Amino acid sequence: MEAGEVCEVLAAVGHPNRLAILCCLAPYSQDADDPGLAAGEIARRLGMAPATLSFHLKDMTFKGLVEQRRQGRHIHYKVSIPRLLESLEFVVVNVCEAGQET
Repeated sequence: MEAGEVCEVLAAVGHPNRLAILCCLAPYSQDADDPGLAAGEIARRLGMAPATLSFHLKDMTFKGLVEQRRQGRHIHYKVSIPRLLESLEFVVVNVCEAGQET
């Protein structure tokens, strides 16, 4: 993973609405068989306007932080746990561990 990609993922996680979306999706993201949550359900749970949610989900999907899967007429979303872990690992290895060498 490149530093620029890590910055994009961390910037997404650092936005309050996007962090709330990730927290909402997290319980549905561990099991591969779990379809995740539909956008309407996410909006309802977070009290977020559909247009606002759509904007954030689109950006998070583009950055690879959220995965989407069509289920009938609805699109369900889940956190891309590997992408998030890869970004955090980059920070640990390149910042935290490098800082211990001084």
